[in-house]
Amino acid sequence: MARVASITSVAVMVAAVAGANFCARDNVPSATLLFPFIAVDLDVAGVPDSTGETTISRITNASRQAVVVHVTVWDVEGTPHAVFNEILSGYDVLQINWRDFLNGRFDLFDTARTDFTAPSPYTLNPFEWGPDNRCPWADQGCVDAFAAPESRSTVPAANCPATPPYGNRPDLAPLLRTLLSGSLLARDHGGCSELGYLRSVRLGLWEVVRTTALTFYATVDVVAGCTELFPSEAGYFEGVARNDNVLFGEVIYLDARRNFSEMMPAVHVEAAGGAGGGPSVTGFYEERTGGVETYREPLATAFGFSYANDTAAGITSEAIVWKNRAEFAGEPDPITGAQPICDLGSYVYYAWDMDERSLASRVPISEPFNPTDPNQLPFFTQRVPLINNYFDLPGAYGWMLLVFPPSYDRPFPDRTPDPYGYLDHPTMGWAGLHLEWGGYSCGSDAITMSNALCFPTQVMPGLGTNDGTAPIR
Repeated sequence: MARVASITSVAVMVAAVAGANFCARDNVPSATLLFPFIAVDLDVAGVPDSTGETTISRITNASRQAVVVHVTVWDVEGTPHAVFNEILSGYDVLQINWRDFLNGRFDLFDTARTDFTAPSPYTLNPFEWGPDNRCPWADQGCVDAFAAPESRSTVPAANCPATPPYGNRPDLAPLLRTLLSGSLLARDHGGCSELGYLRSVRLGLWEVVRTTALTFYATVDVVAGCTELFPSEAGYFEGVARNDNVLFGEVIYLDARRNFSEMMPAVHVEAAGGAGGGPSVTGFYEERTGGVETYREPLATAFGFSYANDTAAGITSEAIVWKNRAEFAGEPDPITGAQPICDLGSYVYYAWDMDERSLASRVPISEPFNPTDPNQLPFFTQRVPLINNYFDLPGAYGWMLLVFPPSYDRPFPDRTPDPYGYLDHPTMGWAGLHLEWGGYSCGSDAITMSNALCFPTQVMPGLGTNDGTAPIR
């Protein structure tokens, strides 16, 4: 693995600023943010195209205390390639245009500006019963009068000898682009080796991968000290990553060429300290840690989202899906190192139209039926057209149900050959929808239909229901 940007630093102890339901898919301050899909257009020379698509991530520190955040950039097959750290003062915001990142322009999103002066009558330090519980007079009942937001300087220099900002690093740009594009190669697909062919009416995602934007994903963690470690390496969750739920974020997709834009929340992954995220819950990141507890909540295992496939009217849609594994025959899994003989996908889907007609994958995509469908979700992250060349859709408009193995334990178990360790590291993920309606665009999270890793009864046919039981702890 190649690291291209890293520093060392340390964060002060930080208290959680909000409480929410561990295992619920809610947008609350969290210890980890997942930016599940990042896309940046490259020109014919392989350089980020300023007239094309880009993605912007916003990371906000919702607490008064300064924190250090650790950003990890992963390719579509789940291999981490770059890490860097940023220090956020109290209530600070970090904004990353990933086109700038691919150009090595860290100076455009470093957060070290110190030359700002608030004009009268404004102040840099709000009080009057604000979120940090300050007021102008100590006798007004404030718990901590005049407790200003912590600045970057509260991070001890001795514990952060090479702090950001990183500045302009164009020398890193070619390496960054090479590392992240290496897994986006044209691929052949034959299902399982003993079958050798697919339904002729189905395309595969790899058939268009060369003509689409460079895609990858990123995670952001609150850390106790700046580190060069990837989250997948030993020691990261044994003293580096912290459980302070203080971050929230958004992701913005921009396409200057088509004049489209949309925004949706980052995936907020809460930590539960040492009490709520016990060994009975397979949490986020845990397929990477060799059994080390991360205390992160798991992501969902089934999703509902609408689709639109009316090309004559200029109305189309795409599913954006992140999951915690890639599936390609003949390539070692980054977690187990195993060499699978099949590149079939571990999911089922159902689609309904506006007249309640339904079509579905006959069995899990992983089932070795002949002929079979291509795996449309082969990467950790992908954006797949919701059209009949990729999925069986009963009408021009409707909705889809996407189900991962933990939630289709009934009526049929997943019989995928198990080199990836599905039983030890079950599939979890996130899904969203991108919709183009004439000359407009919009996007949204999918609806969480189940999280069987927290609620074992949320398996087919009982998806989309809540029986009121408590999650596993």
